[in-house]
Amino acid sequence: MATDPTATREEDLRIWRSQFADAAPIAEVIPRHRATCVGVVHKIRLVPGRQLEVTIEDGSGRLTAVFSGRSNLPGLQLGVGLRLSGTVAATGDLGLQVRNPTWDYVTEPYQ
Repeated sequence: MATDPTATREEDLRIWRSQFADAAPIAEVIPRHRATCVGVVHKIRLVPGRQLEVTIEDGSGRLTAVFSGRSNLPGLQLGVGLRLSGTVAATGDLGLQVRNPTWDYVTEPYQ
């Protein structure tokens, strides 16, 4: 029987995320409340006007960090582990966002 690679990856990410006691699963964060989430960088987008968008995923969902006035974060690349903390906003079709969060790198899941 074949295994769905997407389901396997999501399960791997959920297991990895569980080692961070201070981090909530993205699927459980509540808009307009502070949250700390850990995930791997899934997407990096530079928006005109010096705004950096970084989307992380943790196996339960995705969260986009919006950094105003920044064009990069030192060491940022796809697949790295990232912890984000801030007030979460629900932006309709765009999903969950956190603006100008505190952030730090964490151990990557596939090391």
